[in-house]
Amino acid sequence: MWNDNETNLDFIDYQHFVNAVTSILDNNDLLPCSIGIFGDWGSGKSSLMKMVEENYLEEGNILTINFNGWLFEGYEDTKTVLMGRIVDEIIKKRKPQDKALKIAAKLLRKIDLLKIGQSAVKHGAGFMLMGPAGLALTTTSDVLSKLSNANYEDYIKKQNENTDPDEVLKNDIQEFHLAFEELIQETKIDKIIVFIDDLDRCSPDTVIGTLEAIKLFLFAKKTAFIIGADERLIKHAVRRRFPEIPGDNTEVGRDYLEKLIQYPIRIPPLSNLELTTYINLLFTNLYTDKGEFEHIRLSVLEQKSRDQFGFTYKLENANEFVTDVNQNLKEALLLSAQLVSVLAVGLNGNPRQTKRFLNTLLLRHQMANSKGEILDKRILAKLMLLEYFKSETFKSLYQQQAKNQGVITELKVMEELVTKDDDEKFDDLPVEYQSYLQDSWIRKWLFSKPNLADINLQSYFYYSRDKLSVSGTNIQRMSSQAQDLYAKILNNSETIQGLAFKETGTLSDGDASAIFESLSERMKNEGVQDGESPTIKRLIDFCDVRKELISQLLSLVDKLPHQVLPLSITTWLQGISENTSHEPTVNKMIKDWSTSTTNKRLAGIAKRKLKSIS
Repeated sequence: MWNDNETNLDFIDYQHFVNAVTSILDNNDLLPCSIGIFGDWGSGKSSLMKMVEENYLEEGNILTINFNGWLFEGYEDTKTVLMGRIVDEIIKKRKPQDKALKIAAKLLRKIDLLKIGQSAVKHGAGFMLMGPAGLALTTTSDVLSKLSNANYEDYIKKQNENTDPDEVLKNDIQEFHLAFEELIQETKIDKIIVFIDDLDRCSPDTVIGTLEAIKLFLFAKKTAFIIGADERLIKHAVRRRFPEIPGDNTEVGRDYLEKLIQYPIRIPPLSNLELTTYINLLFTNLYTDKGEFEHIRLSVLEQKSRDQFGFTYKLENANEFVTDVNQNLKEALLLSAQLVSVLAVGLNGNPRQTKRFLNTLLLRHQMANSKGEILDKRILAKLMLLEYFKSETFKSLYQQQAKNQGVITELKVMEELVTKDDDEKFDDLPVEYQSYLQDSWIRKWLFSKPNLADINLQSYFYYSRDKLSVSGTNIQRMSSQAQDLYAKILNNSETIQGLAFKETGTLSDGDASAIFESLSERMKNEGVQDGESPTIKRLIDFCDVRKELISQLLSLVDKLPHQVLPLSITTWLQGISENTSHEPTVNKMIKDWSTSTTNKRLAGIAKRKLKSIS
């Protein structure tokens, strides 16, 4: 298995990104600057930032500082935390004396005053009426303990000299800015590079607070800020934070971001070729000597740089890089060839999600080994693909094998049908299996090797019980975009829902599957589906956009108790299946409902629908 944290080891060939960032940092004429490293969750932003930082760790007069706003969220104002962290790091690493020490103390005092100001906003009247002392009426002992650092005389003078709060703030910003530049000069620092990570995880207020601190207080000579985040999340934070700004929400977020981030660098999803090399390097790292692997990695990336679009590291050329391609590595590279085309599309070329998929695969294989069972990794991987992308089919097959000592009878029929490309026997299968055979993804899955017919799958499903029993985990594997859209789909506003459904067409297959599972789980927990916009209707509207999930929807609905179904279910399903290969399956479901004894109103509607169909 592999460590899931960021790394400074390049498995993907990010050197061109590293060079792009360092070329900006090394050009003093471009400082101060802000660089945005943008990409989806798990795309490698944190690792890229570590690779950039490696270039400066041995430079004595270049100070590198790491800041994770997410760690401080909910404790203090992020703006002052970031400012304080940077000043503290300068003090710790440069040990200022004399003039520099006085400047540092002045900056810390100003940061404390800013904290008091934030408390004023939070606690209101106490500060507005009585100044810092008024906080005694409203704040906790923690805030009071910091008041000794505040310069009351400065505060009173400012209030007497200028009653315009905007002018006071403007002067505070300018004074801090100048003092900060002076501190850098006095401590003889050539450059400060601040790495800000995990803004994706922060609230809109934290995101905006962090960016404002950079631009208003810290954007000084000899400074550079590198911000790793999902670009869409920052735009979302801007829209949430400033809803009153006129204009299109998308434009507002984009314009704000462009003002704060001067040099955006975007990490795209991995292509099939890149993902193949990435996965195969992971496996090579696992099954070769540590010392030899570093040589292999560098050689592979060097070859990739020479032949950017035509090279991929795989089993066929592994012996050109590896001294001894042992049996474990051969099996792993064969497995990679089976998985990569599906993972590239389904996981949208995301390195972290790919690594987590492979880690889960190896973990289950190891659990089986510890109990003396030998599982075929290719069979395990094939079932995991179904588990990840077609959850309802996976659950249905689990139930079937549990009734038949691990063997799924219908699999043999379905595998034969897709091999012969013969649809004549579809009518002999239950409704849900007919819906599976109308799904192009499942047909390809059935066609792929190894075949699963007549294989006892009990052990394979046994080690998948975490997926079958644990609820609420689907949101955790969604990208930030998917989480945002899922929340909007659950919103009571039809307008917000409608906009969200349109945008779901841009999601990866993995994200779409995760939203489907989350909505399905929510619907099952609710029971009876009633009201103007029940969860089942939102699920149907979602599948109307993500049509590759209609087979999963029909399988799910077909197994629901008739009494929980809303009366409009026939109309909704006919709407998304009309003139598609799923239409016959929906008609058979309506025929089944027409004889329902537990939902007679639905039965009556279904009978009328059947007459119109015929």
